[in-house]
Amino acid sequence: MRGQPESSLLEFKMNQQIPSFPVNGSDNENPLVTYEEGRNWVVLHTRPRCEKKAEDFCRRNDIPVYLPLQRKLHRYGARERAFWSPLFPGYVFCAATAPQQSTLRQNQHIANVLLVHQPIVLLQQLNQIRQALSLGDVVEVLPYLETGKSVSVSGGAFKGLEGVVVRVKGKTRVVINVDMIQQAVSVEVDSCYLKPC
Repeated sequence: MRGQPESSLLEFKMNQQIPSFPVNGSDNENPLVTYEEGRNWVVLHTRPRCEKKAEDFCRRNDIPVYLPLQRKLHRYGARERAFWSPLFPGYVFCAATAPQQSTLRQNQHIANVLLVHQPIVLLQQLNQIRQALSLGDVVEVLPYLETGKSVSVSGGAFKGLEGVVVRVKGKTRVVINVDMIQQAVSVEVDSCYLKPC
């Protein structure tokens, strides 16, 4: 990228750090934690393309916040542009008190504040995501697929078929049950082609 000093480029590899957006500027090695009574983890559902603005608002108001980002590369002919994009578009995670939650609800960049009923489970999942992002491996967001969930196949040899997830085998393979003329046929489909119905 031209016009920017090399120190401002952020790479997953090559001894440079990825941007970590842990709780209030702490380093990426410290896990996200639960807080004292009165401060609860919530999920901010933001307006489109407002995740970084919501994260900045939380930081400016001393609200512990986490916005998982992934590096993306866009090609314009022969030029390449690297940028950081939210891993989960439309969602930011923060720990706010009741008055702060009220303030967040009034923010123009935030559509809704979702209360977390199982904060320990959420924090375990977020810490696993932070660990995966810090390792620099390619992280791909896939639709949430669970056994018994209806899905449709969007590509590949079985494009257009609909069925139910029977079991997940390995990391990227899913076996679905396809209903055809009241008969059941199982086919193995790559999970990247599955979309929830």
